[in-house]
Amino acid sequence: MVDQLSEQLARWRPLLMKHVDSLVVGLKMSDALEKVYSAESHAHLLHSHAHSVHSSLSSVCNASQNSSRLVQLDSDITERVDLAQQVAAIAQSAASLALNTSVQSELPLSEEGGARLKASAAVLEESQRINETAAELQLNVSMVTSRLGLVGDSVRNSSLLLRQPIRELQSLSNGSSDWLEVVTLQASRSSLQEALQRLHRLTLQLQNSSSVVVNTNNTVRETNKLVIHTHSAANEAQRKLEEAEHRTERLMERIKPLSMLGETLSRNLSDIRELIDQARRQAASIKVAVQADRDCVRSYRPQILSSNFNTLSLVVKTTSPENLLFFLGSNTTVDFLAVEMHAGKVSLVWDVGSGSSRLDFPGLDISNNQWTRINATRFGAHVSLSVHQLEAEAVPLPAVTTTSPGPARVLDVDENSVIHVGGLGPETRRPAPLGAVVSFQGCLGGASLNEKNIGLWNYERRTGAVGGCFSSPQAEETSFHFDGSGFSLVQKSLRATSTSIVLLFKTLSPGGLLLYLASNNTRDFLSMELVEGRVRLTFDLGSGALTLTSNRKYNTGAWYKITLQRSKRKGYLSIMAADQSSEKEVLEAESPGSASDLNRSDLDPIYIGGLPASRPIRRQVVSRSYVGCIKNVEIARSNFDLLRDAYGVRKGCVLEAVRSVSLLAGGFVEIAAPPLGQEAELLFSFSSLNQSGVLLAAFSEERTQRKYFLSVQLLSGALEAELGEVGGATRKVTAVKPDGASFSDGTKHSVIINVNRKSLSLQVDEEQRKSVSLLPGGLSRLSPASFFIGGLPSGEESRLPIRLQEVYRSFRGCIQHLVLSGALVDLSGAVKYEGAELDSCLLEERAGGVVLPEDQDVEPTDPAPLPGTPPIQLGAMTPGALTCALEAGPSFLPAAVQFGSSKHSHMTFIIAPDAVRKSVSLKLSVRSRALDGLLLLLSDSKQMDFVVLRLTAGRLMMSADLGRGPASITSSVAVNDGEWHAVTGEVSRRSLSVSVDGLSPDSASLRGNQLDVDSSLYLGGLPHTHSTRRINASSSISGCVRSVSLNGAMLDLSKPASQHDVTSCFTTDQTGSYFNGSGYATLMRDGYKVGSDVSVSLEFRTSQSDGVFLGISSAKVDAIGLEMINGQVVFNVNNGAGRVSVRSIGPLLCDARWHRLLARKSKHSLSLSIDGRSYSTPNPYPQSTSAETNNPVYLGGFPVGVRQNCLSTISRFRGCLRNLQLVKSHLSVALDLSSAQYLSGVTPNSCPVAKQRPAGL
Repeated sequence: MVDQLSEQLARWRPLLMKHVDSLVVGLKMSDALEKVYSAESHAHLLHSHAHSVHSSLSSVCNASQNSSRLVQLDSDITERVDLAQQVAAIAQSAASLALNTSVQSELPLSEEGGARLKASAAVLEESQRINETAAELQLNVSMVTSRLGLVGDSVRNSSLLLRQPIRELQSLSNGSSDWLEVVTLQASRSSLQEALQRLHRLTLQLQNSSSVVVNTNNTVRETNKLVIHTHSAANEAQRKLEEAEHRTERLMERIKPLSMLGETLSRNLSDIRELIDQARRQAASIKVAVQADRDCVRSYRPQILSSNFNTLSLVVKTTSPENLLFFLGSNTTVDFLAVEMHAGKVSLVWDVGSGSSRLDFPGLDISNNQWTRINATRFGAHVSLSVHQLEAEAVPLPAVTTTSPGPARVLDVDENSVIHVGGLGPETRRPAPLGAVVSFQGCLGGASLNEKNIGLWNYERRTGAVGGCFSSPQAEETSFHFDGSGFSLVQKSLRATSTSIVLLFKTLSPGGLLLYLASNNTRDFLSMELVEGRVRLTFDLGSGALTLTSNRKYNTGAWYKITLQRSKRKGYLSIMAADQSSEKEVLEAESPGSASDLNRSDLDPIYIGGLPASRPIRRQVVSRSYVGCIKNVEIARSNFDLLRDAYGVRKGCVLEAVRSVSLLAGGFVEIAAPPLGQEAELLFSFSSLNQSGVLLAAFSEERTQRKYFLSVQLLSGALEAELGEVGGATRKVTAVKPDGASFSDGTKHSVIINVNRKSLSLQVDEEQRKSVSLLPGGLSRLSPASFFIGGLPSGEESRLPIRLQEVYRSFRGCIQHLVLSGALVDLSGAVKYEGAELDSCLLEERAGGVVLPEDQDVEPTDPAPLPGTPPIQLGAMTPGALTCALEAGPSFLPAAVQFGSSKHSHMTFIIAPDAVRKSVSLKLSVRSRALDGLLLLLSDSKQMDFVVLRLTAGRLMMSADLGRGPASITSSVAVNDGEWHAVTGEVSRRSLSVSVDGLSPDSASLRGNQLDVDSSLYLGGLPHTHSTRRINASSSISGCVRSVSLNGAMLDLSKPASQHDVTSCFTTDQTGSYFNGSGYATLMRDGYKVGSDVSVSLEFRTSQSDGVFLGISSAKVDAIGLEMINGQVVFNVNNGAGRVSVRSIGPLLCDARWHRLLARKSKHSLSLSIDGRSYSTPNPYPQSTSAETNNPVYLGGFPVGVRQNCLSTISRFRGCLRNLQLVKSHLSVALDLSSAQYLSGVTPNSCPVAKQRPAGL
């Protein structure tokens, strides 16, 4: 059949082409192209309507599955619509065919038919997609009628336009048309069935969607329930959190006694540790020689750290030529130091990390049973050894010297290092350079390492039998050495009118306490001490302290005798050399005031050579310890054994040089300049936490034309050494840590500096040595005339390079073991020092001991004069501006009480528990500005049943529990507005309610049968011993209460069973705290640190011309103070150098009106602002920037016996204060007087309204 169709198409092709040509010509001549476009538009419109109809028919087809019947219904409207659709499709196909044929290449009609079939398939697919819009079926059916009319019009219009194309197309073979119609019908049928199936699936999906919507609605309802539950849970969590906060507060209050106990235990433990250390030092001071016979080996823990120097001293006696006398080493490092004997000769053997070395002393055989002293020193690479027999009359042989191999210079000492005396322990590895004999036979009389004595009987471990030698070299026996860690305690009854003391001392330390005579019950005392090398005598008989200071320095290492004679108020002090009485310094003076007796009991202690850390002393005493020797102590013609009751004291006198210095306040030490030869080597150790600072500096003569310097400094954590001309060319070498870390890490670092004609080198610890070449003659040009440690005096910084002038006094830390010209420097011979603590090695200031507060009658430091103020024009002032206001005293309500003076302010009343078992009716009136606080509580001992009325967030909350769960209700109105409010609360078996000022009550349901409570009713608050576990209210209410009744029975507020911190209630009050002029408040008893910056903000109202606002003062001189003097506010500050004051100017401020005050201290500057008007003054002490206090804050006054260095008046404040704040840059502290540690004459959070008093009254 296809072949027949092909032949037919071949025959029709020429004719079709002819018709097409004529059609194209006709279209061009009759504007048919536009009509074709119009026809296409109509066809598209018809097509869309056909789709709508097709969709409508799909729903109709649900009633019949016979598709052929739909084609044969000519009279039915659906048949007409179908026919119209077919005609439109044919018209569209004809138009498309005509256009395609006119522009495209000639193609067989079979391919044309195939294309049309594809187009039909596309139309069917489009129909299938349209079928997916099943949701609009009902709406489309309702529109069928109107659309049919449009379809008819469109068909008629299309028939007129397509008449000619239809006639041409009708001439085609009917066979092809029928075959295409059948194919189209089958495709339509299958598409219709598929569309119906899709419609069915959509229906199912719609049903599923409906169920999903229902489920979603259910989920939304459940979610809403969950949200409501979450909200209530959040409220409950908030309540729990508040309860936890209150519990935490209560817990902290309970912890305070425990913390105090912990602090006491900590102090006791510190004292115990100190006593243990003192006991060890006492054991180390035993001077009995140790005997060994090859089997006695003693091990000691070295009391030194790794360093680039070592000094070793041994005193031995032996008959054996082969011995190991001393060994220091560790199994974890190769470093060691040993002294041994071979053939009676002494040898020093060591290894500091770059190879072992041996130094022999060949000229002396010591195996002759005589006491021999062996001294060995190592400074960097230079090592020396000397041996001298103590009983020999010959001149000591010179020392032998050598140098260490390699670059290593530090002998490492770690936690595994150990010292062996008398042989080598079995657990210690023997270094190969040592000889075969590792034991000792003989006597060892003494040993010291790095100038620290090794107590031979204070060993850590021992093997073998140990005995004592019959005799050993002994030091001077009549003297006693104090090592700075303890004291000697003696007792002696003394006459009150006179004192007689004689003692001899010898020391190298510039400071130290020689004697302190105190009283346990009075403030009388007497002290003798060294201050900067000078002897100072201070005593106070009760009317002021007398201080006598010598003109000369006596820390020379020689014996000096002090004689003190006191007769009543007159004191006589003489100091002279013990062996030359002709050179005597005599001081005489009388103590101030009228007191003439030194009052103390017979059992009061007398301390010699120091004080225990827990002993409070007067602030006039500078030192608490002493390093040196004392002998021949005589008090009131009685001599004493200073070892009887002593710590840190041993018999004999061996002075210890000062090898270390701590610089913690930007100070310096100047020593005599050492001579430098052709090659100079400087060794020292340092530790610091500061990134920058000058460690050492040496300068040439100032008078020479060209001046030179050598400096060693820290800069940004790196260590530098610099040598050159002042203001000219310099050479610098820098050492940094390999890992990029800083040398300012708080650990000890050893430094070696070498200077010669050609180079300057620097080595830190075991790091590689750094060198830089110098200009010719570099060292010879530097002949030091001055040498400084840790910084420079003011004015000397100009001799440093500009980049170092800002850090010339920035070093903070410790410098020790300075070696110059091959010898350790004794800092006790310093020419001058400032801001330095000799004989200590600290990174931060040590905690000071307890200092007794000063008497009020002791005159404070003279204040700096107030700056001159311009004259005030009296004519420009009102009469009231020249005098203080006349203010009447406050009036009180007769039947009202004020709570809130403390957190536990309260009253207690006794009730009958049976009277409230069934119901509770409370009535009272309250006036408050507080947010929270407890008003009333009824409960049993365990708070299982309770009724509580409290203030929460300014509203009244009533809570109750009758045994079956708590319930609460909060008033709808706030009552913290400072006005009186009448409150009514009701509790029954089923409900509880609260009402304010007669408004309708707020109520809540309650479960329970009866209220079982104790016989106590608490009003206003609770005792500190009362638990608040369930009632969630720990603080008293701050406010007034009156007219309290329980179940109709009035409570007599003037007769409570008990009360605590309850006062009268002002008739009318306002915000603020009232000071009645008789007391004061103490806050921050643990101490407030003023530091460099602080601001004090407050508002005040007073009619008093003089009074204290605020005072914070250390026991020394550092302090701040705010006060009213002659009706003007004065702000005083003392940063340690002297008091500076700024004062307001203008009308008097004692006008009974509120004034806003702001006092600000910023480093050395201070300013004052009153009601927006500012005042300031220059500070003559700009170098002092910080007030170092850690003391309580006093408001309105201060207690008798407490000294305030920045307050000129002792008048206590009368008036009101409010909005008090202490402000630092990042922290603001509000001063709540109800939380004060002490209150007297103060009513917190209530200030009476000012009332003017008539003149003349």
